[in-house]
Amino acid sequence: MIIPFEPLMYMSEIDQKINQQTKWEFKEIREFFRHQLDSQLKLKFQSIASPVVSFYTDSAKTAKDLAYTYQSTSISFDIIGKPTATTVENKKQSGIKNGQLVVEISEDKKFTSIKTKNKELIPYLNKKYKSEYFVFINQLDIKSVPDSYDIASDSYQREVTVHYTIIDKDSKLITAGAATSKFTSKENNPKKIVALTFGPIANYIATKFNTIVNPTKPK
Repeated sequence: MIIPFEPLMYMSEIDQKINQQTKWEFKEIREFFRHQLDSQLKLKFQSIASPVVSFYTDSAKTAKDLAYTYQSTSISFDIIGKPTATTVENKKQSGIKNGQLVVEISEDKKFTSIKTKNKELIPYLNKKYKSEYFVFINQLDIKSVPDSYDIASDSYQREVTVHYTIIDKDSKLITAGAATSKFTSKENNPKKIVALTFGPIANYIATKFNTIVNPTKPK
């Protein structure tokens, strides 16, 4: 099951630039990124753990359960553990214009995680949706990278970071961390930003999950 980040956990420094190009309002930008991240994760996880349940499948029917899930969890700030994989190549990489390597932020830094404060939550979701694993997207950050200005291209780098926690039906932690991908400041089209960064990040998270859960199966 993919659980999208709570709207309050969207942190972006580029919405004004996106608005100037698209005329989208803040809530529209936020919901677009929220929905697209969920879609990309569902797509990547379907190849290794089908079927995948998403709260976006039927928002009217699942709205109460999503609200219940948010009420039953709390935010925590944890130290990144030693990663099981360090980088995943973005196959569409082509210079500074396209997304770069997807990496897990260094293990001495903190990331946004979640804790379940209601012991009934996971058994409830497991019983109702028949899901054995729960992928919590805890926060989405989009920000500029300090000291990355390039004179030749007259641009700087921006960074997309997705904070995540994955637990199983017994509430056991499978993996957690934050995956990051970069793109150029010249890009303010939200659809292109998603194409450059969300796919590779979703693939990284799904691959890491698969490496832990199915260590003997070919990747």
